[in-house]
Amino acid sequence: MEYRKLGKTDLEISVITLGAWQYGCERFWGKVPEIDIYKVIDTAVDSGINIIDTAIGYDDSEIIVGKAIKKIRDKVIVASKGGADPKKIPKRVDISLKRMGLDYIDLYFVHYPDTDIPVEDTIGAMAGIKDKGKIRHIGVSNFSAEQLTKAASSAYIACCQPAYNLLWREIEDEGILDVCKKNNIGVLTYSSLGQGLFTGKIRSLDDIPKREGDIRHFTLLFKEDAFKGALKIIKIQDRLSEKYNKTPAQIAINWVINQKGITSAIVGSKNIAQLHDNLNSVGWKMDKEDYELLSREGSQISKMFDYAYSMFGMKYDEIKVDAMIDASL
Repeated sequence: MEYRKLGKTDLEISVITLGAWQYGCERFWGKVPEIDIYKVIDTAVDSGINIIDTAIGYDDSEIIVGKAIKKIRDKVIVASKGGADPKKIPKRVDISLKRMGLDYIDLYFVHYPDTDIPVEDTIGAMAGIKDKGKIRHIGVSNFSAEQLTKAASSAYIACCQPAYNLLWREIEDEGILDVCKKNNIGVLTYSSLGQGLFTGKIRSLDDIPKREGDIRHFTLLFKEDAFKGALKIIKIQDRLSEKYNKTPAQIAINWVINQKGITSAIVGSKNIAQLHDNLNSVGWKMDKEDYELLSREGSQISKMFDYAYSMFGMKYDEIKVDAMIDASL
């Protein structure tokens, strides 16, 4: 496993972060047996992954993660996320601590900003919780470049968590990555495999699970021209898979973790086979021209997106994640 320093913190994190959204969040991902989750988490930690990402809004994910890491807490950096309402942040952190059975959370993110709440107020509340020792480091997720700049002027932001993959290049196109580099903010990418799109298992819209509520039904990567563009990238992945004797997923993750400014890629694993596939994304490199080819092709296609909307099709200035969290508790 490879490790990188997270911004200006004392944390050295693995370049693969185990994503826990799929654990206990059946409405979006279907049922994942808890026994499989425990096996995946144990194997991931034994294999060198030292950071797990969850959120209070992921239904029972925090509860399951807490059970899984109870005996290995000293080996795991726990990242979780909550809302932007400064009046609710203290209570939400307490709920997350109780759900996971923790004394503190290593890295705590504002899941989404709220355009009705000044960024400075949100970060001020986060800093207050940090001062009390309930969280070690402050992070933000889904912040625009402007919002991130305001956040960074209010307190040290250790990490930014944006969507980023071969096709969704918002952090490049909208200047978010530049702000992170300027302020020495770590970058933890989510949807690093495009919700499974870049595993090579989805070659047509008919391959998307038909289960009602599946997250792929909303994700913009699977809509019309974007999906057609993604298929072009998948063909390139296929060629590179043959060249390097790697799976498409390993090509996609390897590309993410080798982009300048990226600290770690969040990748979910429902079972041991998926975990091992993801782990084999680390420890090797493609030729420079192959990274550049994937970068160039994806960047050209990404220009079709309207980044007023998140990757999940929600308009950023209409997202009220606190209400979503209230509904999920």
